[in-house]
Amino acid sequence: MGIRFMLFPLGKIRKLNRRFLWVGSKLDVIFYSLKYDLIDADIGADAQEYLTASFISAAIYLMLGAFFGLLLANFRGISGQPVFLISAGIGIFFFALFFALHILYPRIIAKQKSAEIDESLIFALNNIMIQLSSGIGLYDAMANASKAGYGIVSREFGKIVDDINSGMGELKAIEKAALKSKSDYFKKALWQVITSMRSGASLYGALGSVVESLNRKQSRAIRNYSAELNLWILIFLLGAAAIPSLGITFVIMLSALGGASIKEIDLIFIAIGALLFQVFVIGLVRTRVPKVITE
Repeated sequence: MGIRFMLFPLGKIRKLNRRFLWVGSKLDVIFYSLKYDLIDADIGADAQEYLTASFISAAIYLMLGAFFGLLLANFRGISGQPVFLISAGIGIFFFALFFALHILYPRIIAKQKSAEIDESLIFALNNIMIQLSSGIGLYDAMANASKAGYGIVSREFGKIVDDINSGMGELKAIEKAALKSKSDYFKKALWQVITSMRSGASLYGALGSVVESLNRKQSRAIRNYSAELNLWILIFLLGAAAIPSLGITFVIMLSALGGASIKEIDLIFIAIGALLFQVFVIGLVRTRVPKVITE
């Protein structure tokens, strides 16, 4: 799978000489938990390959950042040693930023998968509960849920059905899925099923408690988002309008009193900075919208 913002594809790592993987082997000692994040995110690469590709990609960003620093210094009319410092500083910042992003990406993807499971799980469980109440067996209910179009949840139930069809016991297949799942609610639902099957209790009641927990979780997410939205609106207004306007006024006053001058390029950079801040805040707020779906 493609890694967002990674400029050096993972597929090319395997074509390089194995001697290039020494970077990944050294970094693997530091980021020892990355291999588990890669497994959880279903990224088909081992930790050394991924770290090597991440390092090369971050190095490319370093060169791009250094080039941007040279352009910035040229626009500002800066020459001499400060040009090197600006260029190196921006390059190192780009390297650290994107290398950290590459390292965190598998964990982010794993959490997104868990969230996607929780989104559709409530409907998949309701589907199974209706079938169970109609007298359909658990195996057939899971098989039907795997074909019902519930996204990742359907695929997870499909894996359980495939394991059972291959000869694995029903309890063993469900337990295997529970151990591998990173969704707390899906894991809880499967363990509830296992406990009920072993004790002879009602599967309908066990799954009903998980559905109720998911409903409460969605209600809390909506309330929490409504409460924090006012804060994000305030931050957006301050960063997009108040601070740039007051900042420009303050700089103009200082330039008039101190004899310095503010150039047109300075105003352009302030405007670009405010625009980037707006895009960042809007993107951040959009990522925090609770994903509550309805049938």
